[in-house]
Amino acid sequence: MTYIKRTLLPEENVLYHTRPHYIVFFDIFIWLILAHISFRYFGSFIIGFLLLGVGLVALVKSLVLYFCSEYVITNKRILVKIGFIRRQSLEIFLNRVEGVYIDQSILGRIFNYGTVIVAGIGGTKNPFSYIPKPLKFRGNIQKQMQKM
Repeated sequence: MTYIKRTLLPEENVLYHTRPHYIVFFDIFIWLILAHISFRYFGSFIIGFLLLGVGLVALVKSLVLYFCSEYVITNKRILVKIGFIRRQSLEIFLNRVEGVYIDQSILGRIFNYGTVIVAGIGGTKNPFSYIPKPLKFRGNIQKQMQKM
């Protein structure tokens, strides 16, 4: 049973569920390319294996980030859970949300991911990074806010 299913309130239904965008795996390719260049063009096996080791650490980090993160919109709240051993969770009731902002870089626009910032009452701003299809995520939040 996932964290989200365990924390649902009575009569609360999941309307939208997503995980981080696949871009979280991008840095692994950079390390692999650098290791390949080190092996192929410089003949440096020590540096190449060090770069492969860093790439392996990046792979584990990315896998944990991807599989241990959930972004959920229900009919009552926005729920976010990130992490496995060190867990961060955030729950915002939809009636406490003042605005939803999207921050997308050029790469984010190309690959359709971004940071969704949910502004709550009292000036709190909660950023959710690597959200795939951030306009759809924001649209689902706004649709639920209108129903309240």
